[in-house]
This record gives sequence, structure tokens and C-alpha cells, in this order.
Amino acid sequence: MLVIAEAAKEDVDALLAPSILADANINPATRLATDYLNHFNNVVMLLDLISSMPECAEEVLGWQPLDYPSYFAQSHFRHRDLAILAYSRADPVLRGRFDGIVEELNTAMLMAQAMLSGEDPLDLETDFHLRELVEQQLKPLIAETGGLINGTISFVPANHQMQDTAQESIDELFE
Repeated sequence: MLVIAEAAKEDVDALLAPSILADANINPATRLATDYLNHFNNVVMLLDLISSMPECAEEVLGWQPLDYPSYFAQSHFRHRDLAILAYSRADPVLRGRFDGIVEELNTAMLMAQAMLSGEDPLDLETDFHLRELVEQQLKPLIAETGGLINGTISFVPANHQMQDTAQESIDELFE
């Protein structure tokens, strides 16, 4: 297992080589790992089961928000230290957008917990609102997060953002 302390001794660029990241199930382009989505997918699965297995509510209520580095720090992901290092070296614009969506996910998860707290999970109104939250917020946000991780949702890299802004300013001068 790779530890961050060792990473400081090694050439960080070598550790973040595309082939090494790909072998570790970390997207080489985004430097993010889909394993992080398990933090949310597991709860969504439990929310889907609550109407038939109300005992799942207890586990949903025990869920806590974890940012990407915290999740990997306590995970059993084989390359967790590399995942944390790669995240710290991911494009800041991508990471900012990613972290913003994760905050939305955390808020939606906390809303689900609030709906369950003190309520009967078998109550039809509670069940309806939970399913609505899962289908209209949680699943789409998880899909968007996955798109960012996998690079299927485009973003403007930080080094291109300033160039684009400068080009737009130049274009405006000639209009």
C-alpha cells in the first residue's frame, strides 16, 4: 500500500502517471475514483428498501457526510492514499465543481435523514417524499458526480479558464 508520507519522497508525477492511476481505479484524466460514490449509493439503496424493510431506517440515520479525503482515509480501498494524493492534485476547477455537487448530495442525504427522524418509515406520506427525494435529487446528483469523476461531464480546466476569458475580452474588442 502506498502512503502519503512515502509519496513525498517519490516523484509525485511518477505516482500520478496515467497507467498507475488507471491500475488503481482512479480516472487518470480527472484524478478521482468512483469508489467515493459508494458513500452515497449504499444509503440510496437502503432508502429504496425502507418500505419493505423499515429496519434499514436505522442505518440511514447513522450515515454521516464525509468529504472525499475523509472517506478514503477511513475506507478499505486498496489505493486510498493514492486516491487522496490524486484528489489533492486534481484540477482545482473540477475539484471545486465536484465538491459543490458533493455538498448538494450531503444536503439531500441530511434531508432524507430528517424525513425519517421520528417518523414511521412505513407511513405512506413519508415513503412518497423519500422516494421523490431519491429519484429527483439523490440519483441525479450521484449521476452528475459520477460523470465528473469519469470525465463524461465536461469542465473548463483552471489553466484554460483564464485563456478563455482573455480570448472573450479580445473578441469583444473586435465586435
